[in-house]
Amino acid sequence: MHWLLQGNSNEEIAKRLYITVATVKAHLTSIFKKLQVTSRTQAVVSAFKFGLIPV
Repeated sequence: MHWLLQGNSNEEIAKRLYITVATVKAHLTSIFKKLQVTSRTQAVVSAFKFGLIPV
């Protein structure tokens, strides 16, 4: 969520974490399902609402 909040692309996140873009996409899909959202923006908003990201 940290890198998502910073506005990083999947490619940038993959480089920072030393994983493939496909792995980033898989993790984001999992996060979206758990938060019941369909976009990166909705995920960040929901994370704030649930207190997953400090204000």
